Amino acid sequence: MRKAPRLRPPPMDTLEAFDAAARLGSFSAAAEALHLTPGAVSRQMAALEGDLGVALFALGARGVALTPAGRRLHAAAAEALALVLGATRELRRRDGGIAGAGVVRVSVTPSFGARWLLPRLPRFQAAHPRIAVVPVAETRLVDLAREGFDVAVRYTAGPAPAGVEMRPWLREELVPVAAPALLEGRPRTVEGLAALPFLHDTSDAFWRHWLSAAGRPELLPASGTVFNDFNLAVGAAVSGLGLLLGRSALIAEELRDGRLVEAVPLRVPSPRAYHLARPSGAHPAPAAGAFWAWLAGQGQPEA
Repeated sequence: MRKAPRLRPPPMDTLEAFDAAARLGSFSAAAEALHLTPGAVSRQMAALEGDLGVALFALGARGVALTPAGRRLHAAAAEALALVLGATRELRRRDGGIAGAGVVRVSVTPSFGARWLLPRLPRFQAAHPRIAVVPVAETRLVDLAREGFDVAVRYTAGPAPAGVEMRPWLREELVPVAAPALLEGRPRTVEGLAALPFLHDTSDAFWRHWLSAAGRPELLPASGTVFNDFNLAVGAAVSGLGLLLGRSALIAEELRDGRLVEAVPLRVPSPRAYHLARPSGAHPAPAAGAFWAWLAGQGQPEA
């Protein structure tokens, strides 16, 4: 007797892409969330529809919408992914997961992770040798609960999003900094800075804030080099490529060793602050609670 062909579920990465596209209503938004190209997501969805023999999405004016078949599959896929992520999170949190240690997954930006967290992490490890901290650096805003994060550090001025417990934690100041050689022979005044090339971290918003506080908003240049990561901006400033609006929590080392100096002795409070964040509505595991408490005690910048 011929056996019936074995029915196989779609691959996990395809289901994740399908879930993201269904939730966000856009292949492009799903691609950005998953660090894929829109074409890759589109091909995955076309292959999924071809395998199932039904249309899952309908094109709309603002993106894509689920068909009735798509809604049926998404209800099942979302529940399955939630169960897998929940089990994964519990296994990672469970004492004994790694050589008897609790595991804490922490979401940070690359600049904060490299410049603030990693230099201090040995202090936590010395106090809690049985807890393994796993920093994950992302420039995008991750979904803490869905992606299995225990703790996050977020730099924001806004309220906590739905499903997230967030508390103000670390404030910092903004100050123009540059390589010493770039400032030689120049007046160390706000007006004297206007002739220098400006370096921007993501946008010119912080420079606008600082110049307004200095009383000279009109000095913002029409152009400047923009970096999508603060680490790159700091490296450019150290190399003498321009004037950077430094963030006190992240440039302490360069100021201490003299690779950067304050171009004008005017520090302005940042419009944003670092916040501690974690998924709300769930009792944190002991390891995650210990790391949260340790971070809370580290809330003063070194400058």
